[in-house]
Amino acid sequence: MNQSAIARVFDIYMFESGEGKDFPSSRVLKDRISRALSGSVLTPQTLNWFVGAFHMTEGDAARLRETLNGSAPPPGISNTLRTETKLARRQRHRTISLMERYVFGPAGTLSTRHTRQMIRAVEDGVESYIFNHEPEVQAIDVLQGGRLGRQFEYGEGLKGVEIVLETPLDTSQVAALEYDATFRESPASPTQVRRAAYARAEQFSLTVQFSESRKPREAWWCVWDDHFAHLPLEERPVSLRENSLVNYLPYLEQAVVGFRWGW
Repeated sequence: MNQSAIARVFDIYMFESGEGKDFPSSRVLKDRISRALSGSVLTPQTLNWFVGAFHMTEGDAARLRETLNGSAPPPGISNTLRTETKLARRQRHRTISLMERYVFGPAGTLSTRHTRQMIRAVEDGVESYIFNHEPEVQAIDVLQGGRLGRQFEYGEGLKGVEIVLETPLDTSQVAALEYDATFRESPASPTQVRRAAYARAEQFSLTVQFSESRKPREAWWCVWDDHFAHLPLEERPVSLRENSLVNYLPYLEQAVVGFRWGW
């Protein structure tokens, strides 16, 4: 990361927020940034400046503060699937970061699924990525990294579509992808969202965002042994954060996780 660029962001934040009026000098500020990014020293005050300067969400800020306070990091989840899913094509990549956000409208119906991810090739000649999605998806829009290709259909209605990469990847090369899935209108109000990972996906963040006018009464973070299994293997109660359910895992592999809730 470019420390000079980060320092410029801090300078603007300090000026606009008024926090800079009592600060000794910009040199001291740059030293603090350097120590924080190197992992040598990070104070609660410096962390608060990072949160404010970069407009971090409450969920991200809470995870950072928990880490600073010595709370145990969340464990990854792997090998909960009871049967092997036959994919349209053998995976030749690994996901090194994955952020997904599901958005529900005022009627409690699912409207969009937004995905941002980074993939790394584990073989030469990786030309595409297959996005597996729910059967209710009406349209898919690739915002970055490629274009739509062939479509696939699995058992029980689960579907997939090929995203052809802008440039084929050789071993260890990476690509950034961003795409939206739009769901067709439905009178039903879903009460869960599930995300499966077969090959390893690292730095996984899942958000389910609700409308202010229609929010769950109660909710649980769950682990399943199948994409369509009725009962979860594990679950724990969770609370809304600014109308959203949010969870982070350092990795997910051969497992299905997500949220369920009650209206």
